[in-house]
Amino acid sequence: MQTSHSHHLETHSDSYLVKIKPEIKLISFFAIILSIAFLSLENNVSVVLQALIVAGLLIVSKLRLKTYLKRLSIDIPFILFALFLPFVSKGNGEILTNFLNFSIYKTGVDEMISILIKITLCVTLAIVLTATTSNIEIIYGLQKLKVSPLLISIFSFAIRYIDVFIDEVKRVKISMRSRGYSEKGIKTLKPLAFASGALLIRGYERGERVYNSMISRGFKGTLELEAREFNSSNLILLISIFSIVICIVDRFVL
Repeated sequence: MQTSHSHHLETHSDSYLVKIKPEIKLISFFAIILSIAFLSLENNVSVVLQALIVAGLLIVSKLRLKTYLKRLSIDIPFILFALFLPFVSKGNGEILTNFLNFSIYKTGVDEMISILIKITLCVTLAIVLTATTSNIEIIYGLQKLKVSPLLISIFSFAIRYIDVFIDEVKRVKISMRSRGYSEKGIKTLKPLAFASGALLIRGYERGERVYNSMISRGFKGTLELEAREFNSSNLILLISIFSIVICIVDRFVL
């Protein structure tokens, strides 16, 4: 089975990162994300260095600021969660101040800052990766890294049919609006519930048809991708190693 489609997050830019081997990008970005996740944030120098690494990769990706900020909105739920921590996370009970009869705890403030910094940096890395790597390249990279073929197949079909499902939802919305549907009040939720159920059933039936069609064409559970030419990059590997060193020094030395 061969496939060549790309996903809607890819920007098709002429960035230096686009030409790098996907397996190198995957392992490097994963290493940087881990190093950021394990930062203690007690040393400002370590935080600044990690932020500079992420900012440098974002600049090299040549991703437009508007596009970046739009995709960064995915971390809004984490931000909302973090904003409650100063009021509920007591830790050792040390109170910084009071706001509208609510106590603001030092431990909660520290945890809020930690979540905001780490989530923003990690989501930024994910945005850069998806903007400079198509889904087929990600799958190609996972194969090079010897990831389980079953996991690769599941990942591939999930990416492909999430987009299909989103398109189906858009068509259903257009169809409902053309029939006079408007989202006003609780009563309008009933047709929306019927439409959601129909979409799930339609998605299941489509999955069954696609699977039977693939079996009839000789699909054996693995994706066979054509060999592709990419550039190696020791620089990206060195950046990821430097990020890991920062984390180790921050954790065990300083």
